Order: sequence, then structure tokens, then C-alpha cells
Amino acid sequence: MDKRRSSATETRQANLIGASLEGKSVVIFDDMISTAGSVRRRRPRCQERRRARDVYACATHAVLCGPAIERLRDAPLRQIVVTDSIPVPPSKHLPNLTVLSVAPLLADAIKRIHLNESVSKLFE
Repeated sequence: MDKRRSSATETRQANLIGASLEGKSVVIFDDMISTAGSVRRRRPRCQERRRARDVYACATHAVLCGPAIERLRDAPLRQIVVTDSIPVPPSKHLPNLTVLSVAPLLADAIKRIHLNESVSKLFE
């Protein structure tokens, strides 16, 4: 989906790009999940209108403020994957939430900088 924001909290436009998703798995990527409003609006577009089999959500930062946990709990997502760039307290953990650590990546980057090695090699 291509999303345009009119402000930090308002989405003006979100268009589904591509052909039919019928029977396919869909992965929604976003930089962060704040209130989970975008995830809540995207999932039905993928499953109901395009008949996707499963919908997954991934984000780098799990802000998870306001109604986020309720919205994610109510959204039938197969799995939600976030990083621990922002700590996710136990009270916000859901059965389908996976929190991945960024510690190994950051440690390797720091080591490479210290040894004057290429950081970009981490992403090859």
C-alpha cells in the first residue's frame, strides 16, 4: 500500500498497489506502529477486498500508544513482528506479537566502526 499523510496522526490516502492477492500471504511493512490505525485499515483491504490468505504486520518501532493494543488484538493478523528499538512492556505483549532484538546488529555495527571496517557489509 502506498500511504500519504496529511498530518502525524491522519492518513489522507492509502492505495493498494498490485494485482490480485487472492490466496497469497501479505506482509505490511511500516516504520512504526503508534496507534495501529494504519494496520487496522490495511488488513481488511487486503483480506476482504483482495482475498489474501494471511496478513502479517512488521514495523521497526513499536510505539504502541493509545488504542494500539486493542486495535492489534482485534485485527486478525497472523503475526506482528517488531524490534526492541523501543522496549515493549509485558502488558503490551500479544500472543501473535514477536519482538526481535536489534542488539546483535548494533553491536556488530559498533565493532565495525571501532575496527574501521565497512558497516554497509552488514546489509549485503
